[in-house]
Amino acid sequence: MNTFSMDKRTQKLFSRDPEIFIERAIKDFVRLSPANRLDRFENEPIFEKPLVGFADGDDPLFREYKTVVHENHFLPREILELYLSQKTKSEIIRPESVSVISIVFPVNKKTIKTNAMEKEGPSLRWNHTRWKGQEFINELSNYLVSILESMGHSAIAPELSPFYKIIALPDGFVSNWSQRHAAYAAGLGTFSLNDGFITAKGMAMRCGSVVTNLKLKSSARLYTNYLENCLFYTTGKCGKCIRRCPGGAISERGHDKIKCFETVFEKQKSWFEGAHGSGFIGSYAGCGLCQTGVPCANRIPEKKRIRKETV
Repeated sequence: MNTFSMDKRTQKLFSRDPEIFIERAIKDFVRLSPANRLDRFENEPIFEKPLVGFADGDDPLFREYKTVVHENHFLPREILELYLSQKTKSEIIRPESVSVISIVFPVNKKTIKTNAMEKEGPSLRWNHTRWKGQEFINELSNYLVSILESMGHSAIAPELSPFYKIIALPDGFVSNWSQRHAAYAAGLGTFSLNDGFITAKGMAMRCGSVVTNLKLKSSARLYTNYLENCLFYTTGKCGKCIRRCPGGAISERGHDKIKCFETVFEKQKSWFEGAHGSGFIGSYAGCGLCQTGVPCANRIPEKKRIRKETV
């Protein structure tokens, strides 16, 4: 794990404008870290310049996630207090402030192009981005935690904590901390027909987050509903992701998680086993076809008329 060393100059910069400091630290790490490289593909970057947003951990929106996502979805305050109580082996410590730092990692455009050419399963570049990319996100998350701790604050990366769980449901799976919902709260984008997340850099991305007791200014949410960036919901047209899915898991009714699971773990099993070339890594091939070869792959698509109001 990368660690962060603090000097007086760094402390001064951090104290004056922590949001700018944190954003610069994240972007520098993405730009300079050797972990953000596709070693199989001429050492090109896995991810391009990231997007960074901040949310108040006590924003009422997070409480809505206990209904929208799952009743066991953590409030930012809940997971931070749980972490602090276990760390100090004492009763619950209630921090004065709780903030969420959310990061969107746009996939390299060359990788998006290679996956857009595929019809039944992911390209090798996309597969490496899925797994090497997650390793890099984990490394950056730990680095960000080390920065905050060096500055005298507490921080936790929820997805890397022992409290993070995947919950099985009758219609699929859900986690007790959703990176996409954290990104929505931090003003970084909105959801789509295929359950993806459309940001200013598009839907072909991954995301991560850190919760801290450092008080940070919340980023503006420049949208009025949670589906605003999706052409299907705003114009009644598009639906390109429906045709891109090789397992029929997407329809005008939305995303069928069970069919998606079957596609990734059964239909595309041969990709991981070498039937479509060697070099695939990870626990499964990765898919991502519905995130590429679509108008929202690397941008928010232009929309001309609103189809319906979504609450």
